[in-house]
Amino acid sequence: MAEDNIRLEIVTPEGQVFHQMVEWFYVPSQLGPTGILIGHAPLVTALVPGLLRLRREGREEFMVVGDGFLEMRDNEAEILVHNAEIVEKIDVERALAARERAQKRLAEHKEDLDALRAEAALARANARLSAKGII
Repeated sequence: MAEDNIRLEIVTPEGQVFHQMVEWFYVPSQLGPTGILIGHAPLVTALVPGLLRLRREGREEFMVVGDGFLEMRDNEAEILVHNAEIVEKIDVERALAARERAQKRLAEHKEDLDALRAEAALARANARLSAKGII
């Protein structure tokens, strides 16, 4: 493994989404944006829906990830998330519709399981729209 890179793997329930060597990356963790550089200390942290930024081959790339976990050790990072999408492939109309549905469900169900699901759906939709510069 090159000493000046981090092996980054992103996995969803559907399978592996990304497996490349990167120079650095930022993830949306429960503690706030978390930057990972070469030689980072071992770390396990919970992730929240948001924008993942990475740099590989001298170019910045962006993905939207759902909630999940990051494990970092020995310049190897594994991200396990419910969903991950390359920003360029996000369907804005679909994200807007999902946001509207989630907001409607939240207005109707204040304190039950459906409200928790609606909050999660709203967070995912907002992450997608934020990545596209809509909100």
